[in-house]
Amino acid sequence: MTELSGADARAIIIVDTYPVSRQGLAALLTAEFPQWSIAQAKTVNELTGSEPGLSSGLFILVINSDFEEEEYNPVTELRNTYPNAHIILYGEELRAEAAIDYLKNGVKGYISKHKDLTELVSCVLTVNAGGTYLSDDHLKSLFRYLIENYKTSRKQDLLTPRQREVAKLLVQGLTTSGIAEHTGLHISTISTFKAAIFAKLGIDNVVKLKQLLADEDNV
Repeated sequence: MTELSGADARAIIIVDTYPVSRQGLAALLTAEFPQWSIAQAKTVNELTGSEPGLSSGLFILVINSDFEEEEYNPVTELRNTYPNAHIILYGEELRAEAAIDYLKNGVKGYISKHKDLTELVSCVLTVNAGGTYLSDDHLKSLFRYLIENYKTSRKQDLLTPRQREVAKLLVQGLTTSGIAEHTGLHISTISTFKAAIFAKLGIDNVVKLKQLLADEDNV
């Protein structure tokens, strides 16, 4: 049993699209932190509906294969809904660019799901106390990436592979419906991707997108 102390974290909330792994993680955390409430949700949207009174807490976002390709960014969604949230990413390794972007936007913990429970507990305690915790393998991976890719940063590197694909189709002149037909995605999904691309790159139209990509590709 581990004692948690921290004014902000009144609950540990697990957000995971896979129910079996979510329930297993909840059982482990309940045994380790019996004095704290453990909540579960498939998505952040589901959480806001099932836990309307929740105002803050320590959130564990489980990284699955669909983590970066949802119609919304769960980290951004959490930060918008719960500004005081302590956020831990738990699971498989993300693309280095995406991981760095998440850390810059408020994620405080980043740990591999292959680590044992002891390290997850250390991560929870560190983040709950206001610190930052990265597991050794993720830290080494990020450090190696920064060393190998040290150069003037490109905004387009913040995009997920799918967002980058949509961005290139936009500058080629395809409409939202045309991109939906080309990719097999819903029009609403393409619209969401388009809004996310503009927000990440700090632009508001396709002309600026085309100029930004051209400028960065010529660096």
